[in-house]
Amino acid sequence: MFTSTYQLSPEAITLVSEISEQIGILETLSTPNPENQVEPIDPFLEDELLRAHRRMVDGLSERVGHYSQNDPRIKLHMAMLFDWLTHTEEHPLICSCIFHYNLTSIHPFSEGNERLGLYWQTLLLAQWRPILAGLPFESVVTERQEEYRRVLAYFGENAKITHFIEFILRCLLDTILQEVKNKVENKVKNKSRGKVQDKSAENAVDEDSETQLSKSEQRVVKLLAAEPRITIGVLSRRLQLSEAGVNKVLAALRKKNVIERVGANKNGSWKVNI
Repeated sequence: MFTSTYQLSPEAITLVSEISEQIGILETLSTPNPENQVEPIDPFLEDELLRAHRRMVDGLSERVGHYSQNDPRIKLHMAMLFDWLTHTEEHPLICSCIFHYNLTSIHPFSEGNERLGLYWQTLLLAQWRPILAGLPFESVVTERQEEYRRVLAYFGENAKITHFIEFILRCLLDTILQEVKNKVENKVKNKSRGKVQDKSAENAVDEDSETQLSKSEQRVVKLLAAEPRITIGVLSRRLQLSEAGVNKVLAALRKKNVIERVGANKNGSWKVNI
């Protein structure tokens, strides 16, 4: 049975929590997109890995779709790795990092090991939360290739895999945070440009006065969308406004029906209606 010796650092545990929270926000902000469906590949099957290698590096290797050496140890290590992947109860964020790391360390192919390891982690993450299928996670890691290689070169196996997990999770969190930011900004822009046309409503909204958001209002909306339970004090520090100024912006947004308060003032949360 394959075993991987590693320790989860406090940073890694915090990253898992933050990523899970941001995925929830991203799912709330997103609408289903048929183009971002999970690929019809079962990442828990070793044969699928070989087929993916064949597609990925066709023409670049003499043993495309096969392990680089006819070495029973490589076949054994890969079989054990997939057996572990199938049976592990580790959190998907962590086990996908461990699989990625160990595929790279075993180095079963003559070409494409790092690229395939990253691609396979993306497949595993998408199996867990389909919303991750369409994110540019691989591109973010590729842009940080120098740090990626430096982490893999750490001396000492335990330290190496611990730093690798932290590095990959930071890349994933940055990817999701950027996607959340993009979606919030798009929703704010669409709301600002849109026209309220409900002529039968008793309190019809005037386009110029109600849907145009000031810069301060846009910043508040972004923060509320990302952190629905954020406090007035935190908003004040983030925006560098007095608490009275923050309350004034919140009142204006509530009047425009852009936001609303859900629950009690003390333990409730903010809901963004755009």
